Amino acid sequence: MVKGKVGVKNREALAFARRNGHKVFINTARSYGIVPDVIRRLRVDGFVTALGCRATYKDKVICSAKLPIEEAAGILDYFTSRGRVIHLEGDEVFLSNVEEGVPVVRTGKELIEKYPGENIPKFFLPHVLTAQEQKCISEKYNFYQHEGYAEFCLKGFSKATGIRRVMEYLGMDTGRSVAMGDSLNDLEMLEAAGIAVAMGNAVEKLRQAADIVTCDAKDGGVADGIYRIIGRP
Repeated sequence: MVKGKVGVKNREALAFARRNGHKVFINTARSYGIVPDVIRRLRVDGFVTALGCRATYKDKVICSAKLPIEEAAGILDYFTSRGRVIHLEGDEVFLSNVEEGVPVVRTGKELIEKYPGENIPKFFLPHVLTAQEQKCISEKYNFYQHEGYAEFCLKGFSKATGIRRVMEYLGMDTGRSVAMGDSLNDLEMLEAAGIAVAMGNAVEKLRQAADIVTCDAKDGGVADGIYRIIGRP
């Protein structure tokens, strides 16, 4: 799955896995409110979103980390005061402090007034943070600095905790799970799973942590991983 698209190979492999009795979940850093429709429409068993802060099974929310809107407002004001662009990813909304083709909120006060009941568990910044900013955020939040962008969510949550919550809900041991990824934020997830699969285009840390390295994601890496584990149709 690349840039909101699902290749035929991957789609067929996901369907094959489910037909053979396996549960399939999409585990994404995006908050549920901005998961593309093409992904939402996939025939899967559930979603883990917002870096593990929210998990669903058959449309039922089985866990959801809540960040007080006042705390989100403080984060918004902190980065806005530093001249930084920040995107706020809510369960149902996607907001920014600059014109990005989405609703704009420029101050914490405006955020509280316009979205008093909204849960915003995850934040995205399209740039590299300074050492001071990284220290400030990482003290309280689960923070990832990627090449060219950063993201963070509540401390104690990650894609790995999302897997654990799902497996606990299903009454299954986490050792029976398979995780696939290519980004730095997938590392904890791969380390937690019974079988770790890295896409061929994955960052080096993931490739080193993986049990299986597939072809690139755009070439059907998910399908490659599935077939290596459960066999082909």
